[in-house]
Amino acid sequence: MIQSLLNFLLRLFSYRLIIKTMAMQEIRTRYASTFAGIVWSVVQPLMRILMYWLVFSYGLKIQPASNIPFILFFLCGLIPWTLMSEALAASTDSIVGNAHLVKKTIFPTEILPVVHLFASLVTHMIMLIILLAIMLGSGLSFSIYNFQFIYYLFSLSVFVLGLSWVLSALNVFYRDVSQIFAVIINMWFWLTPIVWPLSMMEDKYQLFFMLNPIYYIVNGYRDSFINHKMFWDQLPLSVYYWSITFCLFVLGGLIFRRLKTEFADVL
Repeated sequence: MIQSLLNFLLRLFSYRLIIKTMAMQEIRTRYASTFAGIVWSVVQPLMRILMYWLVFSYGLKIQPASNIPFILFFLCGLIPWTLMSEALAASTDSIVGNAHLVKKTIFPTEILPVVHLFASLVTHMIMLIILLAIMLGSGLSFSIYNFQFIYYLFSLSVFVLGLSWVLSALNVFYRDVSQIFAVIINMWFWLTPIVWPLSMMEDKYQLFFMLNPIYYIVNGYRDSFINHKMFWDQLPLSVYYWSITFCLFVLGGLIFRRLKTEFADVL
């Protein structure tokens, strides 16, 4: 099993140039028929941030326990969440939506979820720039802790890839998977402390929300940009997250490898 997984990963690495080319093409395709083009990749995140900020900061008057502005607290949660939700949504339909490629026996179908993850990184980087600009405007200076987001970005990417392989493979055989995912992702958003601080919950319920793997990432981004804490300060949570993520990554790779030989017949 381990040897099969290693061969699977080496195969992915060997297609790195194809992944890069297809990711760039995916980005161009998203905005090819629009007048403003790539500008929408900036406008859309800004409008999303503005909407949530007005509703939760001024409408519901939610305020973190610290003196950090709500917009910074919120952005540190929204940025990794947006990457995950966009990449998973696109990856779930990646096999079905590229049937013309999948039916070519020489095409490496396992790279399609990777392509969508890389394409989603564009929006992620734009939102990070917005976050840094707001930080400076709020009087917060750059810190060495800020670079820690790279670790959490890598951690999230491994989790997303594992789940993407599972969802994209199953969606070929059960088309309801994409619809079920759309429902679950909305519930998942509200069960993750993104627009609300974990401290709002009673102590006896906080552990339940901390078991959500994405809590580790959201909290990690806040530790990197706001709280200035290192990831090893959350060692038990890190062990828990990587235990789940590693199992999901291995399981996703094995499931995809097992089912990919049947994709062309079903499509």
